[in-house]
Amino acid sequence: MQVQVIENLDYHSLALLLAEANSEGFDFIARLQDEYRSGLNRFNRQGEILFGVFEGERMVAVGGLNNDPYLEDPLVGRVRHIYVLNAYRGKGAGRMLLNSIIEEAKRHYAMITLKTETEEASLFYQSLGFVTEPAIESATHHLSLV
Repeated sequence: MQVQVIENLDYHSLALLLAEANSEGFDFIARLQDEYRSGLNRFNRQGEILFGVFEGERMVAVGGLNNDPYLEDPLVGRVRHIYVLNAYRGKGAGRMLLNSIIEEAKRHYAMITLKTETEEASLFYQSLGFVTEPAIESATHHLSLV
């Protein structure tokens, strides 16, 4: 598996992740696709980036880093649209993806935030050093980078 920067999102590559996320009741990959198509969020502003994890030509995970749209602080980034195919969970794809996001975030931000709705994801983020306290409005987890 290899992490790659996505400079032009290939919707064909995203199709399997989109279908699986939808089947699990998650709509954020559809939002990623819609916002990218419309130009609303292309992860192309200062401090922003979109990554994919690939096994050969197949995208098995996706996720990005934005300026936090909820907090008015230029030193806070937001982890966005993280999704790993079921078959690749627990095999390092998510960790590779998040480590790449964290390393990029260190270049631009003092802290990154995220919001998750599942206990499985919460435990994963905590294993990477994210914390839930003190609580931050509009986020379930955050990680200090300083």
